[in-house]
Amino acid sequence: MAASGDFVTVLSRGDPDSGAVILVGRTREGTQSAYVRTNLGEGRIEWRVVIEDDPPPGEKIEDFLKKQKSYDPDLWIVELDIADPARFIADLKALS
Repeated sequence: MAASGDFVTVLSRGDPDSGAVILVGRTREGTQSAYVRTNLGEGRIEWRVVIEDDPPPGEKIEDFLKKQKSYDPDLWIVELDIADPARFIADLKALS
């Protein structure tokens, strides 16, 4: 990812075995989206958008992350500063 100018940062480390995961996609244009991973059972997962195109300063996303972190201290939050977060999520879905 770094070769194409993309950047990934772990904002919050959760439990390696049981922590939920939220991906925060930030585009170069400044919009932000939040995606959560949902376990569907039988080893299947799904990524779904919970907040889409939140413009800077991203208050909706920040409020959402704070609330989720208060519910789940084992939560992983990973920021994707990439050209097309939605495409990255689609690629993740294809791997599931």
